[in-house]
Amino acid sequence: MSYSHFSAYAFSDRVLALTKELVQQPSISGTTQENQMADLICTILLRNPYFKAYPLSIKRFPLKNDPLNRCAIVAMLEKKPSTKQATILLSHYDVVGVDDFGLYKEEAFHPEALQKQLKEEQEGYLDEAARVDLHSNDYLFGRGSMDMKAGLAMQLSIMEDIARDEESTENICLVAVPDEEKLSLGMFAAVEELAKLQESGWQFSACICSEPNFSAYPNDFKKYIYTGSTGKLLPFIYCLGRETHVGQPLEGINASVMAAQLAVEMEWSDAFSDQLNGESSPSPTCLRIRDLKETYDVQTPNESYLFYNVLTLHSSPELVMEKVKRACEQASEAIYKRLVKHRLAFGTDALAQAVPQPKVYTIAELYQRGIKKFGTGFKQSYETILHDSIRDNETFTEQTLAIARSLSSYFLDQAPFYLLLLQPPYYPHVKLNEKEDQLLLTLTNDLQRIGTESFQESIVLKTFFPGLSDVSYLRSHGETQVETTLDTFMPLYQQNYHIPMAAIQQLNIPTINVGPFGKDAHKRTERLQLSYSTKVAPVLLRYATKQLANNRF
Repeated sequence: MSYSHFSAYAFSDRVLALTKELVQQPSISGTTQENQMADLICTILLRNPYFKAYPLSIKRFPLKNDPLNRCAIVAMLEKKPSTKQATILLSHYDVVGVDDFGLYKEEAFHPEALQKQLKEEQEGYLDEAARVDLHSNDYLFGRGSMDMKAGLAMQLSIMEDIARDEESTENICLVAVPDEEKLSLGMFAAVEELAKLQESGWQFSACICSEPNFSAYPNDFKKYIYTGSTGKLLPFIYCLGRETHVGQPLEGINASVMAAQLAVEMEWSDAFSDQLNGESSPSPTCLRIRDLKETYDVQTPNESYLFYNVLTLHSSPELVMEKVKRACEQASEAIYKRLVKHRLAFGTDALAQAVPQPKVYTIAELYQRGIKKFGTGFKQSYETILHDSIRDNETFTEQTLAIARSLSSYFLDQAPFYLLLLQPPYYPHVKLNEKEDQLLLTLTNDLQRIGTESFQESIVLKTFFPGLSDVSYLRSHGETQVETTLDTFMPLYQQNYHIPMAAIQQLNIPTINVGPFGKDAHKRTERLQLSYSTKVAPVLLRYATKQLANNRF
């Protein structure tokens, strides 16, 4: 079959206009701007002839216990409702902040004004590659242009095509959510609604997300279609040291050194890098490291903590935490060897054994130690710790830290030690199954050939989307073991962090990602390539929805 007869998207101007309209509405994650963005999306949908006729098909679902009153949007466009088969188009409408834009912060959401300012700028704000792209006039600069308002614009545009196509049999369920850049609470709300739609008889053959392509290396102009997404965990390690006077540093163990040595063991560690199908997950990186000393004095820091971003392709949460524990044990051994060496240089063998080697505990192990030490009454003490930590702190980081500190205060006699926990959020890794999803994999091969034969684009099929994606919550495997591990290591799980595991398991929807191309997501030089994103990617997206509707893929 030939795939060389496709033409550039006829409504590329519409995609560009929609992208600019969406970018110009600020929607920084975790702010009320997301509510205004939801209003704009609904306004755009109501311009679609289908939703003009059926406005009640656009529904907004509130995020649970959200102080900002944000909502997820689910809009059903039914061209042949009798089939009860629909394709989900998934997007998020929040963006990261704009402080990195510096002097051009005010123009971050105004692409045309930003382009004018950047062309007049002479101080080296742009690197050479970005400057070349700026003057090519093939790139749209601005926050959200790439990640991911162009993807949403593509979806809105082809939904208008479908609405106006009298021969179309496509049923499309648009899902647009906030909070993806933070905790994916918007997706949790959407998943619950999708599960209800499924219970009412709807079946979702696939989900197409339109996150942007991510370059695999500098000057990578290949385009990617992803058939899965990476998973993520945030191991949280609390360090309780043995305090001492700064004039006698060898009489204790500095908690800052404990954190620093662990960071050395974990940063860029190959031990955490998953490999599957020729792809590798990025090595872990530290997102925060600090001690908890609030004032200056001549006592060494006694508490510190750090947490790590760990991305997965196949490793279970249980396996990841086993690796973290080994890293803590290695850090403990390295610290103790250095301490012994320096103490021997200044004293005797007896002195060398004066400070114990740091122990390593999981939160479950420390809890069991508490039951053994204080009896069953310790269960109520732990419940009080959880309650007070959640009540008195706002963020998951603050709450997890408060739990670690309060629990550890019962075991000062065990210091020094590392305490291992997990902090929300958790993202499962997902991918297509070669047996169950063979037809969808065939569709991606078709899309690749269309890009190559009709548009001379080098399109590569890749299993894992390298950035995080909300598709993680449409399909998950091994939920029982995952929940056991989360129960063991994540004290906030089922307290004030709830993943709709039952709904996810019920949905079990295969996903692919067909999105625009751009560069520098989450950077001040974020930009969208117009030629591919407005003329080629929408063609691929519409071909996919047609094939899914007609069961010809």
